[in-house]
Amino acid sequence: MNTYDPQSTEKKWQKIWQETSLYKTPTNPKNPYYGLVMFAYPSGNLHCGHWYPFTGGDILARFARMHGHDVLHTNGFDAFGLPAENAAIKHGKPADEWTDENIATMKNQYAAMGNMYDWDRVIDTSKPDYYKWTQWLFLQLLKADKAYQKKGLVNWCPHCHTTLANEQVIHGVCERCETKVERKNLKQWYFKTTDYADKLIKGLDTIDWPDRIKDAQRNWIGRSEGTQINFTIDGHSDALTVFTTRPDTLFGVTFMVIAPEHPLVDVIISDTQRPAVSQYVNQAGKKTDVARMEEKDKTGVFTGTYAVNPATNEQIPIWVADYVLMGYGTGAIMAVPAHDERDFEFAHKYGLEIKQVIEGDVQANTVHTGAGVLINSGRFDGLEGDEAKNEITDWLKESELGQTHTQYRLRDWLISRQRYWGTPIPVIHCEGCGVVGVPETDLPVVLPLNQKIDSTGRSPLLDDSFVNVQCPHCKSDAKRETDTMDTFVDSSWYYLRYPNPHYTQGPFDHEAIKQWLPVSTYIGGPEHATMHLLYVRFIAHFLYENGHIPMAEPLPKFICNGLIMGPDGNKMSKSKGNVVDPDDYVSKYGADSVRLYMMFMGPYDDGGPWDPQRFEGAHRFVNKVYDLATAQYKTQELNTEIEADLEAKLHKLIKKVSEDIGEAHFNTAIAAFMEFTNTLTKVRQAGSVSADAWKQSITLLAVLLAPITPHLSEEIWVTVGNTESVHLQAWPKYDEDKVKDDVVTIVIQVNGKLRGEFVATTGTDQAELEKLATALNQKENFTNDAETVKVIVVPNRLVNFVVK
Repeated sequence: MNTYDPQSTEKKWQKIWQETSLYKTPTNPKNPYYGLVMFAYPSGNLHCGHWYPFTGGDILARFARMHGHDVLHTNGFDAFGLPAENAAIKHGKPADEWTDENIATMKNQYAAMGNMYDWDRVIDTSKPDYYKWTQWLFLQLLKADKAYQKKGLVNWCPHCHTTLANEQVIHGVCERCETKVERKNLKQWYFKTTDYADKLIKGLDTIDWPDRIKDAQRNWIGRSEGTQINFTIDGHSDALTVFTTRPDTLFGVTFMVIAPEHPLVDVIISDTQRPAVSQYVNQAGKKTDVARMEEKDKTGVFTGTYAVNPATNEQIPIWVADYVLMGYGTGAIMAVPAHDERDFEFAHKYGLEIKQVIEGDVQANTVHTGAGVLINSGRFDGLEGDEAKNEITDWLKESELGQTHTQYRLRDWLISRQRYWGTPIPVIHCEGCGVVGVPETDLPVVLPLNQKIDSTGRSPLLDDSFVNVQCPHCKSDAKRETDTMDTFVDSSWYYLRYPNPHYTQGPFDHEAIKQWLPVSTYIGGPEHATMHLLYVRFIAHFLYENGHIPMAEPLPKFICNGLIMGPDGNKMSKSKGNVVDPDDYVSKYGADSVRLYMMFMGPYDDGGPWDPQRFEGAHRFVNKVYDLATAQYKTQELNTEIEADLEAKLHKLIKKVSEDIGEAHFNTAIAAFMEFTNTLTKVRQAGSVSADAWKQSITLLAVLLAPITPHLSEEIWVTVGNTESVHLQAWPKYDEDKVKDDVVTIVIQVNGKLRGEFVATTGTDQAELEKLATALNQKENFTNDAETVKVIVVPNRLVNFVVK
């Protein structure tokens, strides 16, 4: 058996591909395909989690090229951020030196994968020629009043020494270091994502993204239509405004709840309750919004003040409770304990009134949360559903106590980070002029390099050498902004740079954008649904609205890749000791075996655990293909039926693999390859087909495998006598006549209803089909002894007995 030598073969072809510029991107694409996979941050070591999405993206890019597309397929490095900075601190190196070393290592690892990257288009977000344009983007948002600075409570990671957006707090801890997140009152920079809430929702209907990603974004944006109601406060001129989607329950409001941060807390609190409320507010201020929402045991404290229910004119107590968030809605709710689970728990705990206003079988400890007929609601009794909501809302409008309102869960994007290794925010603070954007002609605001940072994480941007500057307007002494941007800003527009990353006249080349956009296929992890994938859409909508790009949704097709887990079935983690280093497998088995195994382990959007035994099976398949292709074939006893059958199976393979790769169903495509090679093994042993038929099978097998196992396919292609690269070949076409099944399933119906089925040869005539169906009916009695008045036969499909 001839054995494939991946060590020498793969390096040989990688060198040839590089020397011949095989994967250079065409400059004037006629039939463009832009394949993109989310770029990684330079950790210095590619693990299986990187290989998985990049391999899938490479297969699709190669597949597109063989279908006649001009392909743009490259990669880059999301190089700024906390992971790189913290690692540099740990190793006692400047962050830029650490990052550059890791990028060099990762480039070598990417090369070992055999991917068809055009490295002339690589992007590094930590280089001035890139982040200059990230700063330009900030300035455009600032000019359009979509970037602003304000002071407020933010999420603070004491370990990373920086603020975090809500999306970066997972179950109350920092997503990066898993440290418990605290709350701080700081002045920060924000982008007005809320201005684009409706556009972001509507845009989801125009793109081909997985439903789970779309649903996650819709839920995160959280558009709600309802009614805003004003409750007067006894003894105060202020009103307490709430938003509700259930105005039909207004007569059941028995208390109010406001967030601890609500500005009216200090105003309305009674003197007797002030100590208790103050203590409670201080405790709540230490918790993150996420932690408050996840707490099952609801707590609160009475303010000592009452509001007036506009429907009943009854006084109802106002409570402070941390399960109500100031960042969502008005920071106050009307509590209807008979018809809301959370309100019911709170009322039950503190002995507050529970008043049923919707008809239903409500037991002592149950809540009726659905819609229904109104009761105990005055002149609105008997109304239900939308009619009840509309009637009560109209009454509130007439009384000037309420109005219809649309509300969103989405908050503005907090982009400030109090760390060094990031894109400096291009703003100057002047006592006379206020906030001044750095003139575009002065960009980039360069990040000082070769900075060693101690374990406190103090940013070098706080040093006078960076901070002190002249105001560009009045020329007086001023201070630079010392915060850097969230790295999601860097990655929010990177796909626009790849079409011409060397362009110097702007962030992106408009002509190149017109040629290559939209991105044909974007691949990445579903964990980015409400972070990167939402931010990138927000920035695209902003750029489109302001005439910078030609479309609002330039990423119309997104594919989720699954997660590769450790052999123990858990997420790979160094602390768990279950990380699989693909380099070890590449050095021993070769990149093609790794590529093939990962794409075969399950559906691409599922992933799965790394199984060393199953990997051995994938490696054996690579050797099997190589042996079939390189061993000498000799016809022993030609069998024309077997040769015709082999040709039919080859065309069925072309059809199957074409459909499966096109839909990113890589595992089923590989299964079809394995089945076909089993057929080839039997044919070789018997020597039952001609040498030409054998060579045709091997040649087409090499072409079909090329996107998945590029090195193996190139080696086989040359071995069978070809010269031009297999990756320059056109994708094979199948013959429709040769992929038709030899047998078909014929359905038996009685008066149009399914009763049974049988198998017949394709093309069996009507008389024979009726005969076979009648014989089966006599055995199974489908017609239940009823008289048959007519038999309808549809060739290759069905036989229908019409009975009295």
